[in-house]
Amino acid sequence: MRRIMIFLVCGWSFLWAQSEESLLISADNPLILLALFTLGIVGIIILFISSKELLKTKQLHEELVKRQREIEDGQINLLSNMSENIFKLTQETIENRNTILKNTKDRSLEHLLENLINSENTLLDRTNDLIGFLRIKSKKVKIINERFNLNNVLNEVAGLVGANHEGSKAELIFDIDHTVPRFLIGDSLHLGHILTNLLEFSLSQTSADEVRLNVTIFHTFEAKTELQFQIIDTGAGFDQTDIEKIFIPFYDEQSSEYIGLGRFVAHQLVELMGGEISVQSSRGRGTAFTFVLPIQVNNSEEKRNYRLPEKILTAKKVFIADSNHNVALSIKKMFAYFRHDVRVMTQEQFTAAKPKLEEFDIVILGEELFNSFVVEYCKTLQKNRDIKIISVGSMLRPLKSKIAEDVISRRIEMPINQERVFELIVDLYGVKEEQTAADASGKAKEESDRELIYKMHIAETPNIKREQFVDFSGANILIVEDNLINQKVLVNILDKSGINLSLANNGEEAVMLITSGKKNFDLVLMDINMPVMDGYAATEYIRKTGKFDALPIVSFTALVLDSEIEKMYHCGLNAFLPKPINIGKLYTAFERYIGTNKKAVSLRDTLSAKEVKIDGLDIGKGIKYAGGNEAMYIEILREFLVAYGKSGELVSRLVRENRNEQLKMLCLDLKGLTATIGGYKLYDVADKIHKIFIYKDLSLLPKYAQEYEVELERLKGSIRTYIDKK
Repeated sequence: MRRIMIFLVCGWSFLWAQSEESLLISADNPLILLALFTLGIVGIIILFISSKELLKTKQLHEELVKRQREIEDGQINLLSNMSENIFKLTQETIENRNTILKNTKDRSLEHLLENLINSENTLLDRTNDLIGFLRIKSKKVKIINERFNLNNVLNEVAGLVGANHEGSKAELIFDIDHTVPRFLIGDSLHLGHILTNLLEFSLSQTSADEVRLNVTIFHTFEAKTELQFQIIDTGAGFDQTDIEKIFIPFYDEQSSEYIGLGRFVAHQLVELMGGEISVQSSRGRGTAFTFVLPIQVNNSEEKRNYRLPEKILTAKKVFIADSNHNVALSIKKMFAYFRHDVRVMTQEQFTAAKPKLEEFDIVILGEELFNSFVVEYCKTLQKNRDIKIISVGSMLRPLKSKIAEDVISRRIEMPINQERVFELIVDLYGVKEEQTAADASGKAKEESDRELIYKMHIAETPNIKREQFVDFSGANILIVEDNLINQKVLVNILDKSGINLSLANNGEEAVMLITSGKKNFDLVLMDINMPVMDGYAATEYIRKTGKFDALPIVSFTALVLDSEIEKMYHCGLNAFLPKPINIGKLYTAFERYIGTNKKAVSLRDTLSAKEVKIDGLDIGKGIKYAGGNEAMYIEILREFLVAYGKSGELVSRLVRENRNEQLKMLCLDLKGLTATIGGYKLYDVADKIHKIFIYKDLSLLPKYAQEYEVELERLKGSIRTYIDKK
């Protein structure tokens, strides 16, 4: 606009300056008059067009500001109602527990226990989402690229999703392209978080009967490698308005729940990892999330990721039939990778044709296809030759019928991947090792070591508190875990118990710590899915040294299928604890493998009760909001200090600069968070500032800004005092 005005002024000046005598603006100088008139018209037209463009730009800016405010308002409303939602879930959990304790002989307890487990899992998901949100807000998320096994990530994701959606009618299918390498270099931990959040959303679509994860790899023209993940469901889908808000969290007044926090975290993580994410959907046609991440291949020269150990294990004739044809095709793809000759039938074809299966080496049938006729037919087949019968089930719907117990060789549960099929084939045809003379002479030792193995689910010791881990004071424990949050939670549980803790971020670090001999460990807590070296490989290496046969190694894993549990024991693990961490089960494992310290027990009995409330911090309320998990509560407090510890300076600056809208949003944000952690005094101040905007008495803002800084410092001091004591 400034340039246009300069142009017009210069034009007029030029014409005027030509001559005051000979170029006078009059009827005697029509050309000059015409030129000036034309110049004026052009200027008016330019001004008109510019004003229109300026108006459009202003409207576009207003739309962008409005959309940004909607996003921020959604996050603020979510956080302001978070405490109420978490408290409601906590109350439901406590009520379920009380009912169980009062009705120990009631036959309906199985239903109550299911509700209790679901409440606790939901509560933990909410708390983990909150921590993820705070870490992103405080810019603490670090992307760490290390070598990892993609199949380990997929197994753990399947276990977490399966536990949270048990009973879902949907079929969960993993379709991994055969060109995707087994080992990659990237951030496996955050990849797992992204997949878990998006898969859980897709499975939560009530009308979805199938959720598929497609994984492919691309080599771009810039000589870069990208890994593409596509999650497709057959749910109801969304219209364009809903798609635009799908990554924006909001609070649902009707259900009293906050929605979309997991998708928000997933979106942010994809961008932090240098990738891109998009969503396509339409009403009645389902939804597809697609995200692409830059990745490095660990060994580009390795063309085949899995090689069966003997030729006799290849070229088998395989027959597959399942009620879900896509499941059958997915399994076919996995077996074809190992050069098997595979034939697939639909359930209708199998029922109608009643095919002869004598020519096949492996017969794979969906568990619902096993009726009395099929079972008898399979028995006849097995009498004449060695035919392997495999039952296919779903991780989301564990098998209940036992009609085929006598004929099936193995069970597999969807979703599967190449590694699980590889292990299945080796297990079906593997040659059993003969016991050597040395093994025979050491039989007594084996029997002794075998007592350390506990193949059942570890029971939960009820009503365990953090203080009770003092029973194991003096023990040396190694925690092998790549997830920083899980590390902190375990340390928060144990660090005041008198237990000597050591940490390893992956299996390779664990092997070095154990085999160095610098410290004799009494127990190892071993995560399974880790970068660099996973829990299986680390345990096998430790056992092969022959020096640590009596060292108890207990695994942490989300995937607790029978096949995976057997794999744990085969590599030398003694027992397993399912994820997420359960403090009562952790205590049981310690008691079994370490034994209690009687002196410590008497010391624990004399410990004073912990404070319920200190200046500005209601600890009891905060722990309740964290589902009774004090270690998780402490981690939330730590993240709060990082994300909002300097918000006092920000409040004062916003008041000085009259940035009232941002101040209002910040106070709404703080109301939700302070209520969640039990920071009742700072909550009161944030609430007062928020009400100032409602009553439009802005003159009080400087006063409350000072009060906010005072109460924030008080809360920070109380949090640090509490954490230091713990």
